[in-house]
Amino acid sequence: MGDYSAERQKWAKAAKYFKLSHDFEALANAYYKLEDFTSLEKLLDSIPENSPILETLGEKFQSMGLCSAAVDSYVKFGDVKKAIDCCVLLNEWNLAVELAEQHNFLQIEQLLQKYAAHLIEKNKKMEAIELYRKANKNTDAARLLAEMAQELREKNAPLLLIKKIYVLAAFEVDSYKQRVFDAQVAQITGTGQTAAEVAAKTMNSLITSDISTSADKALTNPWKGAEAIHFFLLCQRQLYQK
Repeated sequence: MGDYSAERQKWAKAAKYFKLSHDFEALANAYYKLEDFTSLEKLLDSIPENSPILETLGEKFQSMGLCSAAVDSYVKFGDVKKAIDCCVLLNEWNLAVELAEQHNFLQIEQLLQKYAAHLIEKNKKMEAIELYRKANKNTDAARLLAEMAQELREKNAPLLLIKKIYVLAAFEVDSYKQRVFDAQVAQITGTGQTAAEVAAKTMNSLITSDISTSADKALTNPWKGAEAIHFFLLCQRQLYQK
């Protein structure tokens, strides 16, 4: 009866019969023809994991731009890569990164860079900075903050705002150095060396960290930018008080 109704394009009737017969693949097609995406999403719960029908459902949701439902279908099917590709295709970068982290996707580094580039292209630099911070990419966050501060200086933006951005950049550089330092100390102390040897290698790791950041002018010492504006503001205050 379901096939009979489907052949005559009577999709509502066909869906009713397909549902009664538990023919999920045909039912999914009927719902798709009816553009009943609410029922199509509910159908996900009835389909067992790794069923090929889930992949078909994912493709149907993706074709209609329903990213969340498509991702649920692909993940239940067991194809995380296809779910992430769907997110990238539909510009749902935040969900793509979240999926990559949850499922230890090997290409997460590349995905993060693509997402950050996408945000910067859309002039959403603060969102890109937040993404870098969540991913422990402190130097990338600091570099972007320093660039923002420089752009604001050229636009004669409020100096207090620029100072705050320089301070944020400095915090990111300090976080990076602290992370490198902690990792080095943990590695050195686990080797059973003497206190003097540990101290020497720890100092060496600090110097190495400074050299690695000094190669990039934006990361050399963001505190200097904050200090310069701070002193300039103090001079202005003193001048106008007189």
